[in-house]
Amino acid sequence: MEELYRSAVQNLRSVSLLHRYRIIKALSGMNIYRGQPDILSYLLSHGDCSQKELADSLGISPASIATSLKRMSKAGYIERTPDENDRRINHIRVTSQGRDIFFAGRAECDKVDAVMFAGFTPEEIKTFSDMLARVAANLSGDGVSEKEAMDFIKNADSRNGDDKND
Repeated sequence: MEELYRSAVQNLRSVSLLHRYRIIKALSGMNIYRGQPDILSYLLSHGDCSQKELADSLGISPASIATSLKRMSKAGYIERTPDENDRRINHIRVTSQGRDIFFAGRAECDKVDAVMFAGFTPEEIKTFSDMLARVAANLSGDGVSEKEAMDFIKNADSRNGDDKND
């Protein structure tokens, strides 16, 4: 049984790696970087928010969010407006250019997903999705959230000398 587990996990890792590769390649000419689509998506669905709220909601370190927002502001994807009551706080909002790049990027990601599921019926995709949800539920059976898992992994990586900020 262990060999079957290892084979399934290896296939899952391969799918994850190849999907990430395809997404990065699809977005490579668009001047949008890893993590930025998540920021734009959050802002588009939640509206203006502070940098701290954005970092907390997405589980991103303040340093990483600051770097991303600086790059996004320079590219014209977001605007920062100082808070009327506290000049230390900036409200972040998506510009029309940011909205356009988000939806163009989303279309490219949808193409990658269509390639990934080529030859699958809608029922097979639903079954696959349900199975992955069950796997995720099994792994979070002790109540750990994805954010808690990400925080734990980042801390473990930094303790082990891995200073990547994924």
